[in-house]
Amino acid sequence: MPVNLNPSNSDPTKFKVAAVQAEPAWLDLQGGVEKTIRIVIEAAEKGAKIIGLPEVFIPGAPPLSLTGELHLHDALAPAPDILAKYHANSLAVHSPEMDQIREAVKKLGVYVVLGFSERDGGSLYIAQVTISPKGEIVNHRRKIKPTHYEKTIFGDGNAQSIHNVVQTPYGRLGSLNCWEHIQPALKLHFFSQLPQIFVGGWWPAFKAGAGGSPYIVSGEASSRMTQSVAMEGGCFGLVACHVVSEKGAEIMKMKGFPWFEFPGGGFTTIYGPDGSALTPPIDSGVEETAIAEISLDQIATVKTVADQMGNYSRHDLFHLVAHGKNWGPVKYEDPEEAAELEAVTADIKNVL
Repeated sequence: MPVNLNPSNSDPTKFKVAAVQAEPAWLDLQGGVEKTIRIVIEAAEKGAKIIGLPEVFIPGAPPLSLTGELHLHDALAPAPDILAKYHANSLAVHSPEMDQIREAVKKLGVYVVLGFSERDGGSLYIAQVTISPKGEIVNHRRKIKPTHYEKTIFGDGNAQSIHNVVQTPYGRLGSLNCWEHIQPALKLHFFSQLPQIFVGGWWPAFKAGAGGSPYIVSGEASSRMTQSVAMEGGCFGLVACHVVSEKGAEIMKMKGFPWFEFPGGGFTTIYGPDGSALTPPIDSGVEETAIAEISLDQIATVKTVADQMGNYSRHDLFHLVAHGKNWGPVKYEDPEEAAELEAVTADIKNVL
C-alpha cells in the first residue's frame, strides 16, 4: 500500500496554517490551558486548519537561577527553588486540563500541535501532542534528548517518539522540538515518514551574539534550523516560539543573563518547502500568530528537483536502523490512520 500524499478527502485548493508566537502563562497550569484555548480559537476564527504552538508552552520555558558573580558558564542553570512549582504546573497527558484543550479543539474542528512540559508521575518530559478535529490525541511524543541544562530537569523521550508524522486531510503533519532539528539520524527517520507540513516548537531565543553568546543559540539560528528542515524534507515548516516580557523574566528568574533581552525571545515564521519565508517578520517581543495560506502543490516543484527520500537518495548505499524495545509506532483509534502508518513502516523496511 503506497503512502497517500494526496488524501481523497483533502481539499486540493489552498488552506491556512498558523504558527503561534506568544508568552506562556508562567507556572500556571490552568492559566496555560485557558490561554492555549484562547489562542487556538483566535487562529481558527482566522481560518487556520493547522495550528502550531511553542515548545513547553505549558507552563513555559523552565526557570533559571543566578547567584553571585555572573560568569559565561553560569548562563544556563536550573532554579531549584521553583522547580517544584514548575513540576506541579506541568501538564499530564491524561488529565482534566488536557481534556479541556481536546474538547475545545473538537468544537473548532482543527488540528493542533501543542508543546508542553509533560508531568508523568515524578518525572518531566518535553512533549508534543497532535490533536485532531475529533478531539483525539493522534500523536504523543517526547523530545528524544533534552539539550544542555534541560537534562537536569527533563527525561529522555521513549522510542515511540521517533514516530512523529500523522496523516490528515490536509497532508502529512509532523512535529519536532527545538534542537531535534539538528539531530541527523532523527531527521532521516522523520523524512522517511514523508512529512508535508511540520511544526517546529521552540522556547525563547534572542539576538545573535548577545552577551557573547554563540550564534547557534540565537533566534535567527533557531529559525534557520526549521527553514533547513523544510528545505531538506521539501515540506512546510511552522516556527512556533515564546515571547518573554519583563514580568515573565522576573517570574522565571531570567533577568540578569547577558544572552537575554526583554521583552523578546520570539522569532516565529512560516517557511515554504523551498525555504522561502511565507510570513513577514514579527517583532521578537510581540505576541502574534503568523498565518499563511498554502497549497501542497508547492511541494511538487521542490520534489521534482530533489526528493531526498526518492530520486535524490541512495538507499542502496546508506540506511538507518531504528532500535528500541518499544520502537513500533503508536496504535491509533482511527483504523485508516493506523493502516497508513503501518504502510509507511512497511515501505521503509522494503527499501532497506
